[in-house]
Amino acid sequence: MSEGGVSIRTEDIDLHVQTPLIYSAPLSKVAGRSVFLKLENTQPSGSFKLRGIGYSCKLAVRNGATHLVCSSGGNAGMATAYAANRLGVKATVFTMDGLPQPVLKKFSDLGSDIHIGGPIWDICDATAKKYIQKMKDEGKTCHYIHPFDSPAVWDGHSTLIHEVVEQLARSGHGEPGAVVTCVGGGGLLAGIAHGMEQVGWNHVPIVAMETYGADSFNKAVKAGKPVKLEKITSCAKTLGALQVCDEVVSLAQKRTILSQLVEDKLAVECCKLFLRDHQMLVEPACGATLSAVYSGKMGDYLEEKTPATSPIVVVICGGATVDIDTLNGLADQLGVETKLEKYFPLEEMRL
Repeated sequence: MSEGGVSIRTEDIDLHVQTPLIYSAPLSKVAGRSVFLKLENTQPSGSFKLRGIGYSCKLAVRNGATHLVCSSGGNAGMATAYAANRLGVKATVFTMDGLPQPVLKKFSDLGSDIHIGGPIWDICDATAKKYIQKMKDEGKTCHYIHPFDSPAVWDGHSTLIHEVVEQLARSGHGEPGAVVTCVGGGGLLAGIAHGMEQVGWNHVPIVAMETYGADSFNKAVKAGKPVKLEKITSCAKTLGALQVCDEVVSLAQKRTILSQLVEDKLAVECCKLFLRDHQMLVEPACGATLSAVYSGKMGDYLEEKTPATSPIVVVICGGATVDIDTLNGLADQLGVETKLEKYFPLEEMRL
C-alpha cells in the first residue's frame, strides 16, 4: 500500500504506539509505595487491544487477507477496525449490544461494517463464525481475527512489558513488585505473562482482577482447568467471556498469578475516582484493575511476596467502549455515591 504517494510494506506500518508509564501520586499514597500507570488507554484505538490485534491483522494482510472479521465486546473490534483502516483492507465487526452511539460511530468513521452480534461476546463470536461460513459458501474469502485466544495476539501484547522495562529503568527503578491487570478472555494476561518471562520477571507476581459475574478465570484457577460460566451478570461486559483461553489456565499453574475479585459497584466507583485523580475516562473492566489499589488491599494480595520498596505497575487497559453518560448511568444503577471522598478526603489530597 502507499501513503502520500510513498510505497510502504505492511510490516513497516506502525499500528500501536509506545504508551506512557506515569507515576501516580494519588494511587501511591493509597498503596504506601510507588505506583506507575501504563496508559494503554492512549493507544490510537483506545485500548491495549491494538497491540495484539494489530499484530494479528498485520500477519493476516501480509499473507494475503483483504477482509478481516472479528467478534468483540468492543475494544477488539475497535482495534480491528483501526488496523484494517491503516492497512487498507475491509473489516467486519460483530460486537455486543448496548454500546453507546458515539462508540458505534467510531466504527463507521473507520470504514468498518459493524453488526450487533448479541448480548455477550460468546454469542457475537458464534454469529461472526456463521457469517464467515456464509461468505465461504458464496465463494468469498475473509480472515477471522480472534480477540484473545491466539499466539499472535499474545506476542503483540507482550510488547507492553518490554516497554515497561525500559521506562521503569528511566524512572530509576528495576523490576516491579507486581503487575496489575484485568482478565476477560485472557489475551492480555497471557501476553503480560509471556513478556515477563522474556525479560526475566517470571518470579514477579501478576495480580489478575475480575468482577463477580465475569469471573471465568478465577473459577478456572480454583478448578485447575477451564470452567465455562452459565452467563455473564457483571456490568463489566468487556470482561465477559464465558470461558478463558486454555493458555492462561496453564500459565497460572506455572507462575504466580493472584486471581482476585471485585464487586461491580467498586469497579465503577474506581472509574470515577480515576477520572477525578487523572482526568481519564476508563471502562468498568479497567475499574476492576484500579480497585486493587484504590481498595487499599494491594498489601493483602501480595502478602509480603515482594519488597515494599518495589513499585507496582498498573495496566490501564482502556476506555474505548464507554462514555460519561454510560458511566454515570452505571453509577446511578449501582448506587455509587456522587461524592467520592470516602477513600480520599479532599484536604488530604492537596499537595
